[in-house]
Amino acid sequence: MPKSQATVVMLTPDRQIDRRILLQADSLEAVGWTVIIIAMPLDASAVDDRRVVRIGSSESGAKRENLVLDAYRWVRRHVPMNGAVMRWMKRIAWRYVVDQESFYTKLFWSTAQRYRPTVFVAHDLPMLPVASRLAAVSGAKLVYDSHELYSEQEFSKRESSRWQDIEASHIGSCDAIITVSQSIAIELERRYGVDDVSVIRNAERCAAPPLASRRFHELFGLPADKRVLLLQGGLSAGRNLENMVDAMQHVRNASVVLVVLGDGLLLKHLQARARPTALKGRVYFHPAVAQEALLGFTAAADAGIVPYQATCLNNYYCTPNKLFEFIAAGIPVLGTDLPEIRRLVHDHEAGLVGDMATSEGLALLIDQFFSDEERFARWRHNVSMLRKTVCWEQEEKKLLEIYEVLR
Repeated sequence: MPKSQATVVMLTPDRQIDRRILLQADSLEAVGWTVIIIAMPLDASAVDDRRVVRIGSSESGAKRENLVLDAYRWVRRHVPMNGAVMRWMKRIAWRYVVDQESFYTKLFWSTAQRYRPTVFVAHDLPMLPVASRLAAVSGAKLVYDSHELYSEQEFSKRESSRWQDIEASHIGSCDAIITVSQSIAIELERRYGVDDVSVIRNAERCAAPPLASRRFHELFGLPADKRVLLLQGGLSAGRNLENMVDAMQHVRNASVVLVVLGDGLLLKHLQARARPTALKGRVYFHPAVAQEALLGFTAAADAGIVPYQATCLNNYYCTPNKLFEFIAAGIPVLGTDLPEIRRLVHDHEAGLVGDMATSEGLALLIDQFFSDEERFARWRHNVSMLRKTVCWEQEEKKLLEIYEVLR
């Protein structure tokens, strides 16, 4: 592919393209960039974003590449991606079978090397080595978008150390480094001696606020006085979801119900936990909805909950997408007391943060959260103001300033 004056090739190790990536692609296209997103293959045929190129396609993949991808598809269909079994399998694989750096480079190289863009973007650490080498070969600029503190997930000490070594080896060659929060930016600068790590938050578009509705009341036949606490997103291990469901049997405020909006390998497990008599009429499940329709559902709740726990340094610094979706929908937030969640929720008086380590403690927080109507109304007003500043329209300005220098 001929080198274009303003072309960006983004690499992601994910199958479902993250909202963060799509928002960046939209913003860059709007000012004249051509955007290509190279991603892992889907498990099955589906309508894909027009900008996405999947690795392992017939024109780009070697036989060995496709065998690896077939094995990957089978594993992820049958094993929870964030669960204990998957973490054990990854530890074994990384230690005895493959090297993290060469694994992803081999998977992505044959597809990505066909392009000669202005900029290669590594969306998260697994893509940094291959993007770094592609940029060096093609003469392109290199951007590293650290979606999280990747090496500090619930890894073994050996695996964590290996990921840190990979990051240290390539981060110095980046022309720009961006990440999702101030806490992670400071940590990256401290660890690797890099300067000017830019913060581009995972904010949603603010545009016109979605209309509040009684959609969940209508769908589940809820009485008008019920207060809907919404948990939305992927139902995967490591997100404190079991405690969230169990907590509802201890919540004293009978008007509060929990709605779980999403799909994932933990869905049936969570539904089973919600079957006891003590939880009858307290927990409801709704399938995941398309991203473009999501905020319309979010706005039908009274409040949103972010129950993540600090099981690792990465989680300690987390800023989940759902946090920004709740803000965009204009609903107060009940969140775990972690630095970045506190920064947005507590510091802007947009809700309540506290300890969610146990189901009993979580239940106490829920009762406290809904105990003061005047305070709740103030939170709702503050969120309606916050959504005007914590939004993609503001984050986009910072992104475009970075890329203007890279043209």
